[in-house]
Amino acid sequence: MVVEARKSVSHVETNLASVVAFLQVKVMVADMPGFMQVHAFRCARRTYDSLEKFSSKHMAYNMKKEFDKVYGPAWHCIVGSNFGSFVTHATGCFLYFSMEKLYILLFKTKVQKATD
Repeated sequence: MVVEARKSVSHVETNLASVVAFLQVKVMVADMPGFMQVHAFRCARRTYDSLEKFSSKHMAYNMKKEFDKVYGPAWHCIVGSNFGSFVTHATGCFLYFSMEKLYILLFKTKVQKATD
């Protein structure tokens, strides 16, 4: 008899915690599933590490394009060391975290088709 191991919520939380520690990010506020958070952290770290000269605009653009491509429009990303915000976001699509001395806000807004 083969018993398949089920992934529990604690497994996901442990995995998320290990990724956070490994990529050296700090979650400030999250309303986003763990797998999407991990995707955001990896995308941010990959972009940050690949740039010869850091550009917050380039990082924000890369993250926005990646999330638009994978999760559909309309994602927004703000990257900086000092900013304030007040945004409306789609449920389950908000992440505010820090990495190095940067703060990254990633969120999705609902898209409505224009009616005539």
